[in-house]
Amino acid sequence: MKKIIAAVDAFSFTEDELRSYKYLANTARGELTVLFLENLFEERFSAASGRSSVEDATYDAMFAQVLETRQLTADKNKKRLIEFYRDNGDDVNVHVPRNASATECIAESRLADLLLVRNTTTLGWLHDTNPPKFVKDLLAEAECPVMVVPEVVQHIREIIFTYNGTLSSSYAIRQFSQVFDDLSEVPVEVVYVEEGDDKTLPSGDLLKDYLQHHYDRVTYRNLVGTPSAELQLIAIHHKNAVMTFGAYGRSSLSRFFHRSDADSILRTADIPLFITHL
Repeated sequence: MKKIIAAVDAFSFTEDELRSYKYLANTARGELTVLFLENLFEERFSAASGRSSVEDATYDAMFAQVLETRQLTADKNKKRLIEFYRDNGDDVNVHVPRNASATECIAESRLADLLLVRNTTTLGWLHDTNPPKFVKDLLAEAECPVMVVPEVVQHIREIIFTYNGTLSSSYAIRQFSQVFDDLSEVPVEVVYVEEGDDKTLPSGDLLKDYLQHHYDRVTYRNLVGTPSAELQLIAIHHKNAVMTFGAYGRSSLSRFFHRSDADSILRTADIPLFITHL
């Protein structure tokens, strides 16, 4: 049984989100462990110069009260999460990392088969970028595949493999096929992102042979125009699909697999995105 971990913000999650994580873990025939991230905002704000000792004491008391309130909220939300899964008959592990950070999740990913994270997870009080820095940090540094998901994940009815002939795009296809090894009957479309003027599918015979061992129905499409824009349209219009990408933020050669292009997909896609790197 595979180990599937899901990074959940203790202060911002929904039942639909929890249901999506369990669906994906079940689809992968894995056991779900929720990383319940309690970002209590423990670091104090820097004191303003010239603040008196009385002001310091008042500030400390107020800050302690805020932390106490947030801890009570986190405890209540953890109970709600556990009860949600229990009431639905789901067996789920809940782990509270010592530090609620991307670094802690990355460490957990070293011995996991898949890391799930919602596309809006920030772990912060302040307005964040889109996609959030927390999500981008996981994508760039996680040591297992990452699946970025919307709040509601539809049942997977189509698999879209993006491919440009590089090792990273091939690796993403193989990793997905190994993690989700029970989807042989789901239709697959391989979207070839042309590099330069070469319209021939790189290692085409090897790719087709590999996919024939894993899937019953596979079709192929060559992208024309701007690859990132075309893939963005595919992600928008295919509602019951999952899409794979390779080498988030690490490729300097591909016309598509640049971080800026991947971020555009992350901002607009309402389907799970399976992203990995070597």
